[in-house]
Amino acid sequence: MQLKIEGDKDSRGFEDSETAYDYRHEGVLQCVASRLGWLVFFFCGLMLAAVVVEAFEEVLKKEVELSYFVPLLIGHGGNTGSQAVATMIRALALGQVGMQDLFMVVAKEGAAGVIMGTLLGLCILAFSFVWSGITPAVGLTVAVALPVVSLWANVLGAALPILSARLGYNPAVTSAPLMTTIVDSTGLIIYFYIAKWILQL
Repeated sequence: MQLKIEGDKDSRGFEDSETAYDYRHEGVLQCVASRLGWLVFFFCGLMLAAVVVEAFEEVLKKEVELSYFVPLLIGHGGNTGSQAVATMIRALALGQVGMQDLFMVVAKEGAAGVIMGTLLGLCILAFSFVWSGITPAVGLTVAVALPVVSLWANVLGAALPILSARLGYNPAVTSAPLMTTIVDSTGLIIYFYIAKWILQL
């Protein structure tokens, strides 16, 4: 019974944040005002990705092929995390999950991320044996990095909407951009450290 009450509480908190909002009556300037502050915050966070790339400049100089997969890693992390965010927002709106389900949700989405990342990583590894542009060692690096980035992105994508709703923020506005901002920078760090380990750079 307590679990049900907690779930309903989080669901009501999510619904209450939406009840007073009517998109049809919102003007353009109101739309900008409600989003710009978050976007400036996220924009500053995304600049960290450039700092990360600069920090690992020597790694990229030694193995230029690694740079080919930077957009892939960032894009994949954002895609898989966004799927988790959308799934959690819908589950919150329907009252299916709440704060008491956080551990279960994170474990489930994390496992799904590892499986999906591993399958896609194996595709990249196989492709590296027939693509003359990269070495199998670089393919292995990407194949190892993908499930780790997927795990991290899915964990964030699952947890952030629940935490946002509990803290009184609109998860539909904050969760996906915040997840992307974090994954873009940390995903690159994960990728480059795995590259240094596998390629002995």
